[in-house]
This record gives sequence, C-alpha cells and structure tokens, in this order.
Amino acid sequence: MSTSKPVTVLIEIHANEGQEAQARDALLHAIKTSEKPGLVSSRQYADLNDPGAFFAVQEWESTEAFRAHMKDAAEGGMNDAIRVLRTSPRTTVLQTIG
Repeated sequence: MSTSKPVTVLIEIHANEGQEAQARDALLHAIKTSEKPGLVSSRQYADLNDPGAFFAVQEWESTEAFRAHMKDAAEGGMNDAIRVLRTSPRTTVLQTIG
C-alpha cells in the first residue's frame, strides 16, 4: 500500500455507561482543538442504536500525516479523554481501491 496517497480514517469509541455525554464532548473537543497538519476533513457521528458509540470519519493527505498526528496526540492529553471509554479507541485506516 502506498502511504503517500490520501486515506480515510474511521475512529470508533464506546463510552462507559453513564459517561456518554463526556465521551461525545471529549471526541468533539479533541477534533476541534488540536492542530492536525494534513487533515482534510472530519465528520463526527453518533450511533442511533447505541447511545455510547461515537464515530469520526476523517480524510487525511496521507498515512504519514495521520500517524504523525496520532503520535503527537498520544504524547499529549489523549489519556485523559480515554478514561471515559469502555475500551481503547479503534482506528481503521482505509484507502480507496478503485
């Protein structure tokens, strides 16, 4: 897989029971406030069938840009946001094939 092509990243988080609002707010805050060189777009979603499940679909200039951001996020305050989650965030990096 060539990593210099644009990629789509799916981020999935699941809140602890009773902390759905905090998880949603942490996701929105993290996306709006941290610097993200290489981020083209980001949209956030709530699962209508699971009030604690939230998703972000992001377009990045490259895999390298996304990985650099995640390294910076891990060194920053991401652990504070993770405290309200049942499990660690799941990220999937996708590239078009057609």
